[in-house]
Amino acid sequence: MSKSTIIPEKIKLNHIEVINTYINDDTINKNLNFEFNIAHNTKHNLEDQSIKIELFINLLSSKEIGVKFHIDFYFQIEDLQNHYELDKDKNIPVFSGQFIATLLGISFSTSRGIIYQQLQETNFSKLILPVVSPSKMLDMRIEDE
Repeated sequence: MSKSTIIPEKIKLNHIEVINTYINDDTINKNLNFEFNIAHNTKHNLEDQSIKIELFINLLSSKEIGVKFHIDFYFQIEDLQNHYELDKDKNIPVFSGQFIATLLGISFSTSRGIIYQQLQETNFSKLILPVVSPSKMLDMRIEDE
């Protein structure tokens, strides 16, 4: 796939929707070991030049204790046609990894702020999610059910 230059000014984040939130800090203590997981899914509308990034962020010590968020990000991309090639066999677009990683970086960075703010009135108030490489997040894609 040819690499097209990503022009930040042509990426517009139109809408953010927090779909699901789960926060259980009832029995939190300093000795809990949390496991951090992040996954994503992407959807697109080529005609509207739009991309939706769904992020699933989990920070759990057990099934009951922890934090889970599902946040959707709706992007409008002026030059979307420059960031994919059509798979001729399946007739579906294959997006550049660098392009999707850029959208993931914007989405996750924004999520960190949203989650930080929502945790301020909980026992997780000092929690700051780790920085994660967007290119590593590419491999953490989930398939639609």
